[in-house]
Amino acid sequence: MTATTSMGPRLSTKLSPNTIATSAMASVEPELVDVVSAIDTVPDMSANMVLVSGPIMDWEDYDGCQRGAIIGASIFEGLASNPYEADAGIRSGRIKLASSQDHGTVGSLTGVCSASMPVLVVRDRTSGRIAMCRLNEGGHAESLTFGSWNACVDSNLKLVRDVIGPALGHYVRMAPIALMPMMVEALSMGDEMHGRQNAAGYIFRAAIQERIIKVRGSWDNAAVHSLLGYLVSADFHFLHVAMAAAKVVSEAAADVPGSSILTAMSMNEKEFAIRVAGAPGRWFRTALPPISDVPIRLVGRSERELLGYSGGDSLLMETLGLGAVSAAAAPCMSPGSVGTPQDMSRLTESMYDIAWTEHPNLRIPALRQRGVPFGFDVDSIAASGLVPPVHIGATLRRGGIAGTMYFTPPLAPFIEARDYLRSSSAAVPDYSR
Repeated sequence: MTATTSMGPRLSTKLSPNTIATSAMASVEPELVDVVSAIDTVPDMSANMVLVSGPIMDWEDYDGCQRGAIIGASIFEGLASNPYEADAGIRSGRIKLASSQDHGTVGSLTGVCSASMPVLVVRDRTSGRIAMCRLNEGGHAESLTFGSWNACVDSNLKLVRDVIGPALGHYVRMAPIALMPMMVEALSMGDEMHGRQNAAGYIFRAAIQERIIKVRGSWDNAAVHSLLGYLVSADFHFLHVAMAAAKVVSEAAADVPGSSILTAMSMNEKEFAIRVAGAPGRWFRTALPPISDVPIRLVGRSERELLGYSGGDSLLMETLGLGAVSAAAAPCMSPGSVGTPQDMSRLTESMYDIAWTEHPNLRIPALRQRGVPFGFDVDSIAASGLVPPVHIGATLRRGGIAGTMYFTPPLAPFIEARDYLRSSSAAVPDYSR
């Protein structure tokens, strides 16, 4: 006899909570089904709301990249005509701030998303559950994602909203695009799906091009030309697709009583935070370490003393065993990662010590096709002190991309989550695997 939950049928009432959680996540079949304005699909989104990555803070605590991005989004939506009006509107509550992850969506770096911005809608084919991520802004060094706001950023946002989003949505709606096969293939081609998702981008672009060819003349030629140019220049366009898929996967285990499986890692510009399956909707958070302590690979003329954290929900990729956790899959990233390709392989192999299982489909060729470490257990992390590391973009405090960084999250939230679960009256006994 099986027990039924919002995740679907459980395999057995005798299974441990962690096995239930990881089995639910592994069963998800994410597919891209639409590209529409946030106001039309994001749950409880309003015209005067700006979403940001990470747990929400008081407005006075935002003083870097995210502050600039929030002000820019407020002006873009016509909620304010200048930064002073935006600041006053936020302070008065006329402009509302909220965490993306509390509204079924996720955001890259600053994570800013406002009502008219197009979002990628990903659905689990099995359960029908959906999650979203704002469409990537394209191949620009300055963007709201990186905390920048100026006339060029405004112009590009309008292009993405008025041309790229509608054109991409037109071709996506023809038929759902299965994402797991793309991600499986991309891992075999040198991606780790966070710092590097070049192969996945090529595969996704080919899928859109095929649809364009099959229905030639079904959309405005100028818009199609812009869309194709975008898919070539926006190096990280697939990351946003993958982030929405990761959100759908993690939500499958977002409420499993007694489970200590990690379901989210995230940052705002001041804090690192996590969520676990057995404590739905609760953030366990701590201050970020000084950015001067983080290994960073700078590009261009960026200066280390000008760097600042910008937040980010893209740590979901590492939460699910991808990104830096699967560094062994992307040896070409060694200059910005933990070290040599051999070091990267050792890093990935060490992650199995804190993972509940391995993913049945996402596999790493360099490790003899072993499944990526899957279902990180906060009990094991707290006990060992071994934390899943992250490949993430480095930004300037006042906006702009500066390079890449290899970030090791602080241990404190994992210990707090472990202790919370142990003391919770709702805790469920853990059975053997």
